[in-house]
Amino acid sequence: MNGINLDLFQFEFDLTWMSFFMDAENRFYARYGGREDSGPESHLNRESLTRVMNQVLGLHEKHQVQTGRHEPSGRSRRTPEQIPPMRAMIAKRKNKCIHCHDVKVATLRDLRRGNRLRREMVFTYPTPANLGIAIDPRRQDHVEAVRPGTPATRAGIRRGDRIISADGQRVLTLADFSRVLERTPTQATLPLTLQRDGQSITTRLRLSAGWRRTPDPSWRESLHVVGPGCGLWGRRLSAKERRRLKLPARKLALKVTFIWGPHTRRAGIRVGDVIVRLDNVDGDLTIKQFNAQPMLNNTWGDTIPIVLRRKGREMTVKMTFPRQPVD
Repeated sequence: MNGINLDLFQFEFDLTWMSFFMDAENRFYARYGGREDSGPESHLNRESLTRVMNQVLGLHEKHQVQTGRHEPSGRSRRTPEQIPPMRAMIAKRKNKCIHCHDVKVATLRDLRRGNRLRREMVFTYPTPANLGIAIDPRRQDHVEAVRPGTPATRAGIRRGDRIISADGQRVLTLADFSRVLERTPTQATLPLTLQRDGQSITTRLRLSAGWRRTPDPSWRESLHVVGPGCGLWGRRLSAKERRRLKLPARKLALKVTFIWGPHTRRAGIRVGDVIVRLDNVDGDLTIKQFNAQPMLNNTWGDTIPIVLRRKGREMTVKMTFPRQPVD
């Protein structure tokens, strides 16, 4: 991301991969990339990429670039190096490479320094799944399923519908739709144009507070900026290990493999401990999901109980998070 114009290339910086289809005048035909909580390649596959490449070639022949209020101009050039915390972040790196997630981390840290950071700011570039629309990973302008009781259901969207546009913006991919959602206010009415059985249909998605949040944002590198972490790493116990320790199959059972937080050591946690409860959470979590819990639900200076197993004995320790963020 070194030297990239952030007023032109705008996307979910927590991602691992993103592409843009543009003309020689920095105008966009389509975007390709994006992911659901389920995995980094939920919507990355050869079939969908080939499909959008062919669609873009047709659009290019007709000079049909994206238009509308959601498109960036790129006229005011702003680069990652201009984000105030960025210099310190890359100072110790030998190759000085700025990664995509660095841009978001630096941006959120800058907001935090100015007391303008809100936890929900981590939930950028939401996907249609937040509204109840499951996008077909291979034909990304088609609705694969609609979740009951969601804005999509209330708007009358059906499985098999083809999405033509969202708020007037052409939709070829998950990333195209996500771009519109990123620019949509927290409470809004979003117009959609669909095609169903050869007929054009217009409907509206009514969005209310909280629609941007997703169930499992633990994959987001930027999450650690908005809340404290446990300062440890670990792995889920196997079924065999759980049986040996007489631990339930679908409950929390994380073996600590590495500790880096001074507050973690002060709490008395050791490598080899098996954590079975974090505050009031005891569901079966991955280590990333475990570390995300306090980032989403606690603040710096909080004290929480952690229940662990050590040499066959169960014990409770108390972890007090640092009083202020440690970058």
